[in-house]
Amino acid sequence: MKNWIKTSIAAAVIATGAVGSTAALAWGGHCDGPRGGKAGWSQMAPEQMKAKMAQRAELHMARLELALALTPEQKPAFETFKADMQARAERMAGVMAERRAAGMPQTAIERMQRMEEMSKLRQAEMGEARKSVEAFYATLSDAQKTVFDAEFQKMGRKGDRGMKGGGPRDGSGMGPGRG
Repeated sequence: MKNWIKTSIAAAVIATGAVGSTAALAWGGHCDGPRGGKAGWSQMAPEQMKAKMAQRAELHMARLELALALTPEQKPAFETFKADMQARAERMAGVMAERRAAGMPQTAIERMQRMEEMSKLRQAEMGEARKSVEAFYATLSDAQKTVFDAEFQKMGRKGDRGMKGGGPRDGSGMGPGRG
């Protein structure tokens, strides 16, 4: 191979690496996947994750409060609802930190036991959350209930999830030729 071809290939490889490094630095030194995906969450320290979750929850609650245009009479019920949701989020963040500290299960049985425990905890938390939502929801007008329903559906979502035209979100399961 001629020297100019070797030099051109080497320059292309170096340029590609430099562009990738620049992009990684622009994202804060590590890549979070598309649109800041879950890989970024798993790489965070527990206190950093807790702070980010709290900030996100506060943003959702502020957006909900603005969208509902609450009356002064409804504000105390909203504050109770908000406090309940924040307490729930803090409990779940604590559980997640404990799970991370405990390490990964070593066997399939341990993994299934851990999943079963988490499922029971989530079920109990959902029951408590439903009670809090029901109490606040009862204070809303019909128009506010419509807004609440739409906003509540958006909570927790970050962009468009799932696969377009097939995949786990549409119930097709494991993909072509499987299942």
